[in-house]
Amino acid sequence: MQSYKGLLLALVVAVSLGACAETTPKKELNVERANVVSVTATVEKIDLKKRIVTIRGSEGTVRTLHVGEEAVNLPQVRVGDKVTLDYIESLAVRMAKPGEVKDEVKGLVGRAKPGEKPGYIEETETTITATILDIDKVKETATLKAPDGEVVVVKVQDPANLDKVKVGDTIVITYTEALAIAVRTVK
Repeated sequence: MQSYKGLLLALVVAVSLGACAETTPKKELNVERANVVSVTATVEKIDLKKRIVTIRGSEGTVRTLHVGEEAVNLPQVRVGDKVTLDYIESLAVRMAKPGEVKDEVKGLVGRAKPGEKPGYIEETETTITATILDIDKVKETATLKAPDGEVVVVKVQDPANLDKVKVGDTIVITYTEALAIAVRTVK
């Protein structure tokens, strides 16, 4: 779990500190951003015994997917059905309140009820606090320490954000990922 948090921390902070670019600098670090990617594909082939579905994206890319047993409505999927995949990620970084310590992961999973068209949603929200141990404006990096003691050096995309924080500050990073899959019958 430690390496996962370190990787998450490095990725999120590098992106978040770079996401604050504005023409008028703020005194305090406060980032909120989201990204949504939607892909629609057509079901080309289904092997129900092996639970293998072949789909073709709008750009022509063919992918073969193994569909787990948790997809109870797979037998309803037909060749020609459209499958929509929405991937959403959001990021929030702010200054921590005095004494605030976060180190939590929340998750949500949902699927279609038996008899409904197949669908699935999964969301994971990870929130951690990190203390800034060092700022190197020449190398454009910040050294951060997570609540479990793990230390990570991150490259900052927008060096101006290094002026919004100082050594000893604590930041709160919340990273949310969600995946939604829906199947529609072509009429």
